[in-house]
Amino acid sequence: MQEAITEEPTGPSTQFWKRPEQVLLDAGKDGELVIAKIRIAVTGVLLLVPIAGNIEAANAGRPLHWIGLIVTFAAFALSWGILLMVSQDRRQRWLPLATSLFDVSFITLTQLLYAFAVNPLVLLNNRLTFDTYFVALVGTCLRFDRRVALIAGLTAIAQFLLSVIFVAHHFDVAAIGDVAGYGRFQWSDQFSRVVLLGAVTALNVFIVSGLQHQRRLSNADALTGAFNRRFLDHYLRNELARATRHKSSLAVALVDVDHFKRLNDDFGHAAGDRVLRHIAQALETAVRRTDLVARYGGEEFVVVLPESNADQAMMRMERIREAIASSALPLDKHKARSSTPNMKVTISVGIASWPDDGQLSTELIASADRRMYEAKKRGRNLCVGPAAAALTGDGG
Repeated sequence: MQEAITEEPTGPSTQFWKRPEQVLLDAGKDGELVIAKIRIAVTGVLLLVPIAGNIEAANAGRPLHWIGLIVTFAAFALSWGILLMVSQDRRQRWLPLATSLFDVSFITLTQLLYAFAVNPLVLLNNRLTFDTYFVALVGTCLRFDRRVALIAGLTAIAQFLLSVIFVAHHFDVAAIGDVAGYGRFQWSDQFSRVVLLGAVTALNVFIVSGLQHQRRLSNADALTGAFNRRFLDHYLRNELARATRHKSSLAVALVDVDHFKRLNDDFGHAAGDRVLRHIAQALETAVRRTDLVARYGGEEFVVVLPESNADQAMMRMERIREAIASSALPLDKHKARSSTPNMKVTISVGIASWPDDGQLSTELIASADRRMYEAKKRGRNLCVGPAAAALTGDGG
């Protein structure tokens, strides 16, 4: 694998719709759990309003309260169902968008029910129900996905605008006076609300972009760009919990650069940094999108391979080992401490699998570490797996 990797050109629109990296997906899953709990708390509090209204209101006011009671109780029950789904497995990639659309659509449905059962101005001019759109849209920022923020915002705009057009066409809204303080219907008011929803949507997309950037920086290794040790520990614990819950496989590979001290002595520390960046790039290019590459420390990297057994991990890491061993990094001969124009790099790899090699993340890493040192003892440029069988190169 050459150091310079050629990628297909991608424009801003392609990058925008690309699925976020694993670090952002994990952040979004944590945010989804927070939103699920907030949704229950909010709908639970709102449920008290129609209950109190039905107890105290006069007969003329009860239809509105009964509708509110039915709608908020349904929202409260569905919120519990969503929380259970999120708590059991926060891996569904469709869930952030689905719950965001649920929040927006439920607001629209509530307004339509009020419009037809009570008064169309409840939909057209009610500030309270309209403002709940903003609460739902702000919640999309916690999903750490610009696509969700944009789609939810556009959905809110489309649903609100279509429902206003439908109600205005169905009722003679021009003849309806100021009922219960809602004011008269004016298209300019509805247009201004659409503009506000559009502004909030654009702002949310901008905020999420900033959150994504900061999240990447806080979890990335400064030299190589791979994930750092802190994020690795958090990610591996979550993956082990998921593997335990679903009885799925999980493998971990510990990668060490062979003769790294000699590389630094012969070619300089700048060249050593270049080697580490090259290895990180080679690993990240070769693994699946669901795998994770992290710098463990010094010249060591860890690759986490969810839903992969030991044999699958061995095959994948062996292909990576061969690709790295077959490449040569060109050097600036005027800066090198050696007359060699190219620098050959090899790696030694130790592989461990769950649950055979340990139940905890520390146990898996320790098993992979022992096998990596076994690869060193056998001559380096090897992959050693759980069965102590090595896939070998030229022993470089």
